Amino acid sequence: MTTQKTNRRPESTAATARQRRGASRRSTRNGPRALPQIILVGLLSIGGLAMVLPFVWMVTTSLSRQSNSAMPRTPTFWPPDLSLFNYEVASSSLPIERFYLNSFVVVGLTTVGYLFCSALTGYAFAKGRFPGKSFFFIAFLSTLLLPFETRMIPLYDLMSTLNWNNTYWALIMPFLAGGFGTFLMRQHISGLPDELIHAARIEGAGEFTIFLRIVLPLCKPALASLAIINIIWRWNDLLWPLLVTTERDMYTVTQGLAMSGRSSGIHTGVALATATLAILPVMIIYLVLQRQIIRGIAMSGMKG
Repeated sequence: MTTQKTNRRPESTAATARQRRGASRRSTRNGPRALPQIILVGLLSIGGLAMVLPFVWMVTTSLSRQSNSAMPRTPTFWPPDLSLFNYEVASSSLPIERFYLNSFVVVGLTTVGYLFCSALTGYAFAKGRFPGKSFFFIAFLSTLLLPFETRMIPLYDLMSTLNWNNTYWALIMPFLAGGFGTFLMRQHISGLPDELIHAARIEGAGEFTIFLRIVLPLCKPALASLAIINIIWRWNDLLWPLLVTTERDMYTVTQGLAMSGRSSGIHTGVALATATLAILPVMIIYLVLQRQIIRGIAMSGMKG
């Protein structure tokens, strides 16, 4: 027993010494490696502040009544005279409720239709088997190379032929499908196990049933990211609504605020108040769905 104890002590002492040397080496190696990470975090923080501070300045200036008389030379991040006067003027001089209603209708219906069509075509290109699938997929993606300005006039002629100008149809129908959404959903659906779909087919389920009950529930992260991207696109869209709508009752928020600022001179505080009202819903939606957005984009980008 004494011999065993004396043999174990040198081994434990040697193991302790090796652990200490390893810890010192790791701390030595981690020191230089931590410096680039600190620099990276610092640069990202500076970039984040550079993007956030203009929005903070916009909100604080919109809450100041003095900003209508003279634009502050030095940006202030707290209003000297806190007041909702600019928002009261903006809401009373413009039919802001009608603008919001039009934007919510257009953005909501467009997003639902865009998600459904993108997921359906993505499922066909990811799991379907038909001749020329690769060719049609590349041809579909090639539409991303065409700027909207090249398709704008033919689309306008089509809307005029159908007598859809100054209607919700003209604002919704051209944006129910797109190459970006199809590509994003195809990338995500390609990573789903084929065994689930084969098992459902063996059980006698149809393709549309498989799509609704199996594929769609597994695509929530990708659908959330695609939804917020489409919401931002459609909410901030100005060129197409200007082209197909001429009646004030059909103006969206972005279009209505742009037209009101052009038709009559407005004060700085009122202009910033209307701009804040325009972007506020998008910011709230992004804050609510930011985890799903990041997760969906990361998962879709890693799948080939």
